Amino acid sequence: MDGHIKLHIWQGDWGLPSIDHNCLAALAYCKFSGVPIEVKKTGNPWHSPTGTLPALHHNDIACSKLTDIFAYLKREHWGSDFELSTQQNADVIAFSALLEEKLLPALLYLWWMDDKTYVEVTRPWYASKMSFPFKFFMPQRKQKKAEMRVMLTRGRESISEQETETRVYREAKECLNLLSYKLGDKRYMFGQLPSSLDALVFGYLAPLLKGPLSANPIQTHLLQCENLCRLCNSILTTFFPADIRDAESKKRQEKTKKSEGNSTEIADFPYRKRNMVLGAIFAFTVMIGYAFSSGLVQIQVLDDDSPRAKVRGKERTMVVQ
Repeated sequence: MDGHIKLHIWQGDWGLPSIDHNCLAALAYCKFSGVPIEVKKTGNPWHSPTGTLPALHHNDIACSKLTDIFAYLKREHWGSDFELSTQQNADVIAFSALLEEKLLPALLYLWWMDDKTYVEVTRPWYASKMSFPFKFFMPQRKQKKAEMRVMLTRGRESISEQETETRVYREAKECLNLLSYKLGDKRYMFGQLPSSLDALVFGYLAPLLKGPLSANPIQTHLLQCENLCRLCNSILTTFFPADIRDAESKKRQEKTKKSEGNSTEIADFPYRKRNMVLGAIFAFTVMIGYAFSSGLVQIQVLDDDSPRAKVRGKERTMVVQ
């Protein structure tokens, strides 16, 4: 393949080279195939030649759909599927369709339609990575697109959102079971060499496995499929070790920063206590001054001839009212 090859993808996080399932699949397939690509990670889709992510750019050709990227690489004699038999290639097509029909709606629902995940993870992440003004409207646009895709699972049926959630999660669990059965004890789906199907599975499952998600049915079910978790972790350690190191380094830095913050608080404790005492004395003094100046507290001096002074033995007395 002549010319410089660039692959534009969404930025990564959580120890992943990208958090987008299509970007992960495209990148993994290139790694499996040994394609000499230059990876361009961005938070702005308009930086890619197609205005979408992922995008493969080679000479005057630009591909944005994942299937087009795979097909183009195969036409240029790059790919990890050349060793597959006819039956295995048929399995790739069948399982690819299964993933898009059964697993994708559940993942879109979880990332974009589940209120807790969207508010705490999805929207803040995209907003933090996008530049102005895209951060204000792109997450909502992606959410609307995800909702439209999930609604296709309803067909013409009139079912509630709760019933939709139950359906997509149930079908996703069934899909995970089929994938787990297909993988079995093998390293990859078809043996010792990774294929485009492994890239697809990795793209779908890695963000679900590594993302900072609260408890949800589909992630819980994935964790029970130990061989699928092993597949994702194996691909990460084999083909993306730098991203794992970066994530571990980031965690250590955050831990050190937190520890230093706690040490500073402990060291400042005596001074903080002193400042609190002085602050309390100052506040009390201000309150007393305000009380005297506003007339809430008055000092009256009684002479010896006054009736109240006589009651006290004709002593000169100050009365606070």
